[in-house]
Amino acid sequence: MKKDIIKIFFVMFMIVSCNKKENIIKPISYVRISDSDSWGFTDNNGKVIIPLGKYTFLNPIDEKGMIFAQYGNKYGYIDINQKVIVPFEYDQLSLFSNDLASAKKNEKFGFVNRKGLVVIPFQYENESYFQNSGLAMVQRNNKFGFIDKSGKEIIPIIYEKVGETTLDSLVILFKYNKWAFFTNKGQPMTNFIYDEIGITKRVVNNQDELTFSKNGLILVRKNGQIGYLDKNLKKVIPFGIYSFGERFNQNRLAIVSKNNHFGIINEYGNEVINIEYDTLEHPERDYNKSNTFVARKNNYYVLFDEKGKKVADKIKEYSFDRITIKNVNESIYIIQNLSGNFGMIGDNGKVLIPIIYDEIEPFRGQSKTVVKYKDKYGLIDSNNKIIYPTDNDYIESYKDQNYYIIKKKDKVGIIDRNLKTIFDFVCQDLSPCFYDKANRFIAKQNDKYGVIDRLGRVIIPFEYSEMSNWVEYGPGFDYHFVTKNKKKGLITKDGKVVIPCVYDSLFYKNNKTIILSKNDKYGVITIQNKPIIPFIYDKIFVDFSDLEKNGNEFYVLKNGKYFVIDNKNKTIRNNVSKKEIKKKFFYYNL
Repeated sequence: MKKDIIKIFFVMFMIVSCNKKENIIKPISYVRISDSDSWGFTDNNGKVIIPLGKYTFLNPIDEKGMIFAQYGNKYGYIDINQKVIVPFEYDQLSLFSNDLASAKKNEKFGFVNRKGLVVIPFQYENESYFQNSGLAMVQRNNKFGFIDKSGKEIIPIIYEKVGETTLDSLVILFKYNKWAFFTNKGQPMTNFIYDEIGITKRVVNNQDELTFSKNGLILVRKNGQIGYLDKNLKKVIPFGIYSFGERFNQNRLAIVSKNNHFGIINEYGNEVINIEYDTLEHPERDYNKSNTFVARKNNYYVLFDEKGKKVADKIKEYSFDRITIKNVNESIYIIQNLSGNFGMIGDNGKVLIPIIYDEIEPFRGQSKTVVKYKDKYGLIDSNNKIIYPTDNDYIESYKDQNYYIIKKKDKVGIIDRNLKTIFDFVCQDLSPCFYDKANRFIAKQNDKYGVIDRLGRVIIPFEYSEMSNWVEYGPGFDYHFVTKNKKKGLITKDGKVVIPCVYDSLFYKNNKTIILSKNDKYGVITIQNKPIIPFIYDKIFVDFSDLEKNGNEFYVLKNGKYFVIDNKNKTIRNNVSKKEIKKKFFYYNL
């Protein structure tokens, strides 16, 4: 609701000096400051106006120069000079709406004005706000009604449920299991006949507001059927015409359904998108529901803009992206046609990138992206100009690190965002180290792996046939599992050997549990190479469902017998059956 949102803004005070030169002194603005448990204010020169350590919380200064404040466990209002306007005697206190604020005292709610005077006594069970209707919804004895700013009951507090919006003067009341419309004067506009009355959202001044009819028609349900009313509560679309309908959106359109097919109507009841699609919805865009529409029919999608105009037809897949065109960041679609080719179009359907590519990566607001064309990779800009040739075996983009890893003719190199070479094409493979993607890379030369930095300096020599980067259950950011001469071990990110490469197999469970095998015998050590279980077992089983525990128990096999030991190599259970082992470790080839 509008009054629930705390607006953050500065109140500016202009001090004018009327001397002979009529100089204007720089306006004073105020900035909130805070530490771990208190709030204060400074002016725009950094001078402390309200020091820290006194108020538990301070809201920004409101449009009347008042500051909502918490002092200890009580609430009130002050001004910038700490003059108390609303005394600190309330257990709860709201922001002002229509110059009244809901306050709680002795477990009851009432209202105070901007002078701190109680104007509506403490007698209600709920916090409330005065909306544009001039009414506030109140509760008493678990019943609901509405009062005006004088505290007069305009609608008696006798109803099981009531409803209101932030933009309309009408309210709705619930009685006899039905809803009815009433004016803000308490006069009935309809009988109690509706099973449901739709409230929709409208954005006003960048804030979400609620409304019955400001978006167009009002969705209502009666006797299991939907219909639509205009702002005067007259039927525009009779009940039963559509089997399903949504509330009207800000563009005054609503999705409806008939005979298991979907379309879109406007506020006059006209079908602006024919009722012919298998599905029709608002797709997700930037983690929110978009006002655009996407429909599916048979085996393809159709895209519509916010006004219901068709922008793309018969496409296989689509996704949203952002692209910079003439220094303006715009939302666009990446689309794939039924032939499997990719391109980009604007919200108006204009083709921005021709639909000719095998693959295309999102721009994500940047000036270039990777494309695949005739099985080769290159880079294009937002005007579809090829800025790096499409003759490469692959290109991996690391936009957050501002470089691209490129493979060409079995050699790999790196270029930066300006297409300048970081590494020439001399390595067999390159991948950024997980612990330092910007500056360190696992590289392969002459069939051996090592680590180099961004300047090409060797950090870890090229002497390993395998080198891990990072896995979900890996030993943190400071290590690499490595293989050398077909033996496994562990080194630090600077190349220091922690576990020497003398083991036939290695399985990392956690820092205290690394299961290794050597000469066909299994044992356990820590990540510091400290022995836990000696290398005397024919098998030590790994419980993949229990990878994050400390590893205090181990199922083992020795001399054909299964049993359980603890982390001190003491037997906990003897004679564990092979049936139990097969059930618990079914993924092993037993």
